[in-house]
Amino acid sequence: MKTIIGIVLLGVAVGGIYVLNDKLRNDDGESILHVAQQIEVPVEIATPERRDIIRTVQAPGEVEAFDEVDISSEVMGKILEMPVEEGDTVEAGELVCRLDDADYRARLLSREATVGKLRALITQAEAALDKAQRDWDHIMAIDRARATSRFEIADYETAVITAQANLEMRRQELIEAEAMLQSAQEDLDRTVIRAPLSGIVSQRFAEVGEVVITGTMNNPGTRVMVISDLSRMQVRCRVDEEDAPLVAADQPARIYLQSDTRRSIPGRVLRVGTKGTKQLGRDVVTFETLVLITSDDKRVRPGMTASVEIEVDRREQALTIPVQSVVHRKRRDLPDELVKEHDRLTRESDEAVQQNVAEYIKLVFCVVDGKAEARLAQTGISDARGVEVIGGVGPDDKVVVGPYRSLDSLKDDSQVKIEEKKTAEKNHDSDKPDDPAAAATATQPASTQPSDPNDEQP
Repeated sequence: MKTIIGIVLLGVAVGGIYVLNDKLRNDDGESILHVAQQIEVPVEIATPERRDIIRTVQAPGEVEAFDEVDISSEVMGKILEMPVEEGDTVEAGELVCRLDDADYRARLLSREATVGKLRALITQAEAALDKAQRDWDHIMAIDRARATSRFEIADYETAVITAQANLEMRRQELIEAEAMLQSAQEDLDRTVIRAPLSGIVSQRFAEVGEVVITGTMNNPGTRVMVISDLSRMQVRCRVDEEDAPLVAADQPARIYLQSDTRRSIPGRVLRVGTKGTKQLGRDVVTFETLVLITSDDKRVRPGMTASVEIEVDRREQALTIPVQSVVHRKRRDLPDELVKEHDRLTRESDEAVQQNVAEYIKLVFCVVDGKAEARLAQTGISDARGVEVIGGVGPDDKVVVGPYRSLDSLKDDSQVKIEEKKTAEKNHDSDKPDDPAAAATATQPASTQPSDPNDEQP
């Protein structure tokens, strides 16, 4: 019996303590029974800085000549002469290949003879028509004297019509023969291949003595050589579908060759593909984009692998903070005032998302009087180093930038202890990053930056 009474009294005591802990709180919202000292979270801070910030899009690609011609033979034949080698410079109209033309000359002579024969036949048909017309005139004169029959008149009329038809047939045969003669002449001319543009023989595939064939539907034909104009070069790159709407013609770009990733080459966007292509074996859609290289850099050669940075947006002297200082928190873990402010700004910025409540809210923590203060992160464009802030943070605020463990566990109104950074940040020029690949892989920790489709930027 005493044991039961003791258990009941113990339960009453625990329940009373719980009620007191829940009801009796001070002005800061903490229970008056809370006596443990709150642990200070070590943080690193930084002050927002003003600098030029550039938003770029990364795209891999290959270097190629702006003007390049893949030469193939339009007729079949054996190569008799090829006076150029790979790497030679050629001028437009210069002989680069000559084929055996014996068969084509014989065919041309045959077509010329056919044309001559048909012209003679036309002369003969014209004479026959003249005779038939004279006979017709004569029989009509006799008919006026009532000295002939209707059957004889019909025979002479038929002879005239036959002579006219024969003449017209010969004329049409001449037109056909002249067309075949022109085709034979063109085939003969095609046995001499000349450079269509000035440039360099970048590739040569055929040799003297080989027989070249023309292409068909199922056979691409024999490639003879490739002539490239290296005075203008371009990069054919592939832009991901999520970045394609940001890219437009005439945007500035920087090209980094795989052989030298530290020095960039200036460029300019020529055009963006209107239809995306899916890479074989990968569920990735890309848009082919051409970027013209605007400098005469001797390092650039056709076929090189390159990485392209396309400048899609720029802010001059924007107020920026480090990218890692922007974090995300669940709305249920934040003060009601902050959540209401976020929803208000969201409604003002986009009425279409009023019914779409974001589960995560983008924040920046600032240090005020030794405590972390959560503020809505109203951000603009970003680069590998920082992100533009357009609201919520002032130029004199102390923004928490690390370390990662502290940012991950930090809450609004947490006690913080400012620490010096252990390593100095490397100072990069935003316009000239050391490695373009770093900009593409610069992301924030997964726990502080979840991928939430409902996350809307105010």
